[in-house]
Amino acid sequence: MRDHDDLPYIVIERRGEGGAFVLGVLVGFGAALLLAPRAGSETRQSFLGAALGLREALGDRVDGARGAVQERVTAVRGAVDARREQARAAVATGRGAARDARADLLRRVQEAKALRRSGRAPGAVEAPPPPEAEVVVLSVDTETDAGELAR
Repeated sequence: MRDHDDLPYIVIERRGEGGAFVLGVLVGFGAALLLAPRAGSETRQSFLGAALGLREALGDRVDGARGAVQERVTAVRGAVDARREQARAAVATGRGAARDARADLLRRVQEAKALRRSGRAPGAVEAPPPPEAEVVVLSVDTETDAGELAR
């Protein structure tokens, strides 16, 4: 930095927010009207024609921009509506799955309670009943001495 101390420098000051520029434009406009080589009525007519042409051009650009913005807003609304419907469908699917899972859980709890009340262990397989045997009694004798059976 010390190597550049002897070089000239420029100081730029900003005091306004464009007020001087606007004032310069107005002074230049007034000078152009006063120093114009045509008569005042001709200058005014050409100025009004130019202003109207500028107004039409600006109006066309504003209309074009407005149409583009409306198209973009319509597209964004469509995308938002589509996402909203996707979210609603996902929520409905999730609610259905939760309802089914709850019903399945309640069914399993009821089954477990029923098994516990019956004394069987959960998951145990019930043994088939023993086969029925046919017993035919042909005669009945009674003995007074039971012998070895009594001991």
